[in-house]
Amino acid sequence: MTTQTAHDIDSVDLAEFRSTVRAFANAEIQPGAAARDESKEFPAQLVKRLGQQDLMGISVPEEFGGLGLSTRTQLVAIEEVARTDAALASIYTAHYLGLEPILVGGSEEQKHRWLPQLASGELLAGFALTEPDAGSDIASMRTVARREDDGWHLSGSKTYISNAKEADLVVLFAKTDPSAGFRGITAFVVPKGTPGISYSEPQDKMGIRSAPTYTVYLDDVVLPLDSVIGTEGRGGNIALTALNRARIDVAAMANGIALRAWELGREYATERKQFGTPIFDFQAIQLLLGGCDAQLVASRVTADWAADVKDAGQDIRRAASISKYVATEACFSIVDQTVQIHGGAGFMRESEIERLYRDCRILRIFEGTSQIQLLTIAGNAPSPRSTDF
Repeated sequence: MTTQTAHDIDSVDLAEFRSTVRAFANAEIQPGAAARDESKEFPAQLVKRLGQQDLMGISVPEEFGGLGLSTRTQLVAIEEVARTDAALASIYTAHYLGLEPILVGGSEEQKHRWLPQLASGELLAGFALTEPDAGSDIASMRTVARREDDGWHLSGSKTYISNAKEADLVVLFAKTDPSAGFRGITAFVVPKGTPGISYSEPQDKMGIRSAPTYTVYLDDVVLPLDSVIGTEGRGGNIALTALNRARIDVAAMANGIALRAWELGREYATERKQFGTPIFDFQAIQLLLGGCDAQLVASRVTADWAADVKDAGQDIRRAASISKYVATEACFSIVDQTVQIHGGAGFMRESEIERLYRDCRILRIFEGTSQIQLLTIAGNAPSPRSTDF
């Protein structure tokens, strides 16, 4: 078990940082991943350990209790966690998505109140935007918030919400002006235990099964007036800004799963023999593995590029969507091809690659489907005369 933490590593030495996180993940996360998938048990102790390893606030500025390191550093951590357990990585990235609205839109008081505890891992965050009739089209949400003398009164429901019941606070979006569409959305901080909130049973999912999602019901939930993040009507912009940043994290999650799939494919190909020789010696297998290797390198480079665009303070909509699209599509392709290398063994439930196949499918859906990413890319493309490619 490693005793070194993220804070002990120089921000520019990403290789050493990766080595530290990988040692932790191999020792503590990977051994129980299959059992957690089977039991669907929330890995509370491992979430706590991520905080103890200084991994819950990597890119949060130091003034708010984080490490103040680069987005590339955060991507390395997410990738290494995903390589060993995609479900834990989903909980982990949902935490970053939940704290992001406070970081980008919160008041100084809200940042100093919430971010230090989120960055340390003392608190876990969630993000509640999606509704049964409002997925990609967030302007059609029906959850409403009305202002009264005693605070904000919220009613409605959210669905497919990660970390919802386990989170210590959830950033939740509601219509404060139902007639204003996108401009009528407002973001709220909702602490755990707020009266009027109830949850469905954990939803039974194809993959990432120990990362529970819920439908959340709000029955006249009353929040203090200072629960608004930013100002009334800015919630839509805050949500999209947070989602754009989170798409880079999802790219890293995809790359971690893809990396593990490629490793499993190579291992199986060198151990499995047919016609008296390891199947790795067959050109057909080498073509599959070579294609996987090329896709993985390309998607990791693309994610690093998007991280650099974010850290440079530039508009990340195009870069974030490109990174998520490239990485999640590549991940699905790599996992599919490595299942093919395993043959029938890859179709068995006891096979690790079978679990990766189920886990990776959601990546092309959450934080914006692949089709939404392509629309965003097309809508933010540079001019044909531009040299910005």
